[in-house]
Amino acid sequence: MRCSYVRLMVDDYEACFLFYRDVVGFSVLYGDEESRYAELDMGTGTHLALNKREVMAEAFGTLHADAKLPGQDRFALILETDDVDATAARLRDAGAAVVKEPQDWPGWGIRAAHFRDPDGYLVEVNSPLPDEG
Repeated sequence: MRCSYVRLMVDDYEACFLFYRDVVGFSVLYGDEESRYAELDMGTGTHLALNKREVMAEAFGTLHADAKLPGQDRFALILETDDVDATAARLRDAGAAVVKEPQDWPGWGIRAAHFRDPDGYLVEVNSPLPDEG
């Protein structure tokens, strides 16, 4: 596995996008100030992903939960793997707390599984979905 993204789930998406693009100076790989999701190049091989917080809350069914952790996440560590199912099984068997079993997320272009680390932070293992065209 390799760390492919650090994802911040933000309340003020536009302000954060502009901050990381214009103030910090990261290059935009995907998205814009209105897209609710963006990927920026941090120059290290690992990307910074910004997600409008409600998008992740919708995906995990926590949209109406308290705005503080653990009800809604503010950070996720994204690990890319060649085999999501095998990696998820290994993590689960080793005692990782499962949030979501492996599933395809076509809108995101990935197959992913989600876990919590011992302190409650969200960890995603994913791999790109094969191109259908």
